[in-house]
Amino acid sequence: MSGKGVVAIPDSNHEPKRYESRLYEIEARLKVLEKSLESKADTKDVIVKIDELIKEKELITKTELNNFHKRMEATLHANHVKLLKWMVATGISSVAAIAAVLRIFV
Repeated sequence: MSGKGVVAIPDSNHEPKRYESRLYEIEARLKVLEKSLESKADTKDVIVKIDELIKEKELITKTELNNFHKRMEATLHANHVKLLKWMVATGISSVAAIAAVLRIFV
């Protein structure tokens, strides 16, 4: 055999088995994806139902509660500022009135 190489012919019996295993793998992945999509749809349905129940029962969500707390804190802070201003103004007025009374008698 001078310089002539041997040509290997692949065994054609392995091809269908390889395709079958590949097809089985693809089908398995497809089933997993289908189940995943079903569970996502179920999750969305649950979220919608929960939202409906919250609105029906007139409940509030945690976000709404947090927003309410923030608004109440802002209102409370504003009222504290107003009270402090009133106290300072009342104190100044009282001092001025006392000083005026003292000037009259002294």
